[in-house]
Amino acid sequence: MIKKCISVILALLCIGLIPIQANAEELDTILNESEIEEVVNSIGLINSGSVECSVGTKKIHIKMETIGSSLNNEIGFKEIQIQRYSGGDWHTEKTIASVITTNAYTYYISDYTASVLGGYYYRVVLNHYAKKGSTTERVGNTSNSVWIA
Repeated sequence: MIKKCISVILALLCIGLIPIQANAEELDTILNESEIEEVVNSIGLINSGSVECSVGTKKIHIKMETIGSSLNNEIGFKEIQIQRYSGGDWHTEKTIASVITTNAYTYYISDYTASVLGGYYYRVVLNHYAKKGSTTERVGNTSNSVWIA
């Protein structure tokens, strides 16, 4: 019985490893319109981005990264907000100026520090930003929340 279970599991794993071939005409019939839009929207100036918070002494440490799909004229972060959780809702406590670099594929900041009040949860909300020629792209992102004592 164990051998049969292992055989079934291995067969299922192998199915996932076999490449599926389809030409462009078949692709239109395989994907419905909303799936096609998702594929198209995922191919832009920004491949991915991340934002993460960690705790300091009455400070919040922010790690941010925007990864472009190619060399961009500008890439970085816009509309950066440090938010505090109070009264059952998130409120913007601080707004940070845009942080942009030029002629780069990616932009990474390992430790952006901001002073905050103690006794609250905090998070960061921002837009990953890229510009190439006349095309710009913004992708929103929200960090984890941290308790600042």
